[in-house]
Amino acid sequence: MGERHDAYRSNFDFGIKSDTDGDRKWTIKDLLDELNYEKFRTATGVEAKKSDSNGTAVTYDSLSGALKFIDEIAKTGKIKQAQAVPLTTLKTIKLLYNMNEGSDKHLFTMLKSPLRADRATLDFYTTESPSANSKGNSIVKHLLSSLRKEVDPLVLSGIDTSFLTYSKLLECIAKENEEILGPIYKKHSAHPKSLTRAFNFLAELIKKYEQRTRLTPENPVHEKLYTYLRALPFVHFVKEDQYIAKLAEVKDNINNIDIDIDNFCNDISKVRGVSVLYDTPIVSINSFPAFVEENTLILAKLINSATGISSEKRDLLGIIKKASKLLCVFEFHQWRDISLDAVNLSVADCVSALCAIRYQQKVKTNYSVYWPGITQNEKGTSILRQMEESKGCEELFEFNYIPHGINLFMYHRFSYFYMALTGQLERYLAWKRLEAERFNKYIECYRSNDVCVSDKAVFNFDLFCRLAAEHVADLIPIE
Repeated sequence: MGERHDAYRSNFDFGIKSDTDGDRKWTIKDLLDELNYEKFRTATGVEAKKSDSNGTAVTYDSLSGALKFIDEIAKTGKIKQAQAVPLTTLKTIKLLYNMNEGSDKHLFTMLKSPLRADRATLDFYTTESPSANSKGNSIVKHLLSSLRKEVDPLVLSGIDTSFLTYSKLLECIAKENEEILGPIYKKHSAHPKSLTRAFNFLAELIKKYEQRTRLTPENPVHEKLYTYLRALPFVHFVKEDQYIAKLAEVKDNINNIDIDIDNFCNDISKVRGVSVLYDTPIVSINSFPAFVEENTLILAKLINSATGISSEKRDLLGIIKKASKLLCVFEFHQWRDISLDAVNLSVADCVSALCAIRYQQKVKTNYSVYWPGITQNEKGTSILRQMEESKGCEELFEFNYIPHGINLFMYHRFSYFYMALTGQLERYLAWKRLEAERFNKYIECYRSNDVCVSDKAVFNFDLFCRLAAEHVADLIPIE
């Protein structure tokens, strides 16, 4: 009879309890022994076929990428080969090493924080969100599902509660913004100049705010990595959204045409027999094409007065589909819902959408979908071309129809025009600055990769903002 081999059982995989004494001190050398055993042996201990291995042993240097990444996330320092290391740390190193080997060695580039990378991405998710970056996101989900197996259940619940999906985090922060700015709005909402000054003043205070917490992160490495990955989509979104917002700013002069818009609204009021103001809802997505066709001449004059761009009738009729899609994006951002028949759109909304499309036709700003490891962007860089004229508004949020970044770009461009055309641009830019500073500080609160430290940091920051807003409301004189 041949030599008998016991079934192999690993020591360094999450969810598998080690058979050996729990007091044993584990080292990188032990991990290397296991990695090489698994590389050159089968589960029954016999030698693996040559086709199962490239014949190169796993060495300490082979782990350099995983060790460097762990140091960046958990501040472990350089772990030596014979150094005693917690078992879960070695499991984390093994998980990262194997995942990197199985992902064409792009793992650490993909997981790199946009704070240290050249660019962020809108296609980084840790949930079941549709994404063109399906391969990368499946890798991240596998990492999370492995790591959570050995995170304390109470801690795990805290992390999952504090680090929601980025869309839910944005909703929470938006609600906090309303509460924090309550004193400022109460005193200055009817006074645009002082409201603008208040926003800018508060933004400067927040920018200078420094987090002071006595708590020191003490959580284990695998827990830090799990926390880091849960927060990473929010960091990516904030940084890419800020990049897109800057890209969407209108570099040319936009004239305030609020009086011209008011005159147009007066004409509409006479025809309809009801009072119509610049922000009165009178149009739906479905009735927008007819609105443009009926008012082509005056709309062309308004666009020209605002931007200096001349438009023939055929120019406006040719952009109706794109402008309709832009108005759908606007509706979604405003109400988190789109109803093609609901009368939600004002004259100012319609003019702003037309201006945004005509201006983009002139300046041809480019934007391309990006994520770490992307090899080819099939949709190209032309923003208007990526809006897919062949499909209608009812298909707008069909997966990968129009990239998320394109929708965001056009929404920011639309908002910029709306505020400029109605004489509110300075206030809008002050608000965007305040919002950006708030987001940036949230990211700083998450840098510890420890849920207890992060929660305390968020609490302190929230309290600071509330007190600062009350101070600013009283300090800024009404103009």
